[in-house]
Amino acid sequence: MNSRELSWNIAAGIGYSFILTILMGIAYVIVKVFYPPTSFSIVPIVSLIESPALGVIQLILLGLMVAFTYPVRTRVAGESLIVVRKLAIIAAVGYLVFSLLPVAFRVPYIQTYIGLVIAADVLNGVLAGVVSSIV
Repeated sequence: MNSRELSWNIAAGIGYSFILTILMGIAYVIVKVFYPPTSFSIVPIVSLIESPALGVIQLILLGLMVAFTYPVRTRVAGESLIVVRKLAIIAAVGYLVFSLLPVAFRVPYIQTYIGLVIAADVLNGVLAGVVSSIV
């Protein structure tokens, strides 16, 4: 394992995790426009219970983000992007788990919730980067 490759994978994993969080927030806004009694949630597993429409859309969005890394036309490009594919799969699965972190701690302050979301994204990105480098 090359340390430079590991650091790039960790940085890419953290960025990908933040992108997933932003997309989950955008999905909430879109669902809120068409289905007003939706409560705010960027956690797909909790959204399936509280607002099934939002949960299903968030899971579809996660699947599309993983599928977006797969279409490669040439064999050479496909072999060079195998790490990106592994990173996307691991980050998406890790997002399902680590996004439960803000739900685990109920606090009345929005700053703490935002901090927990950032911590969950960083933890997810680091885990995805390390695992995709090892596997």
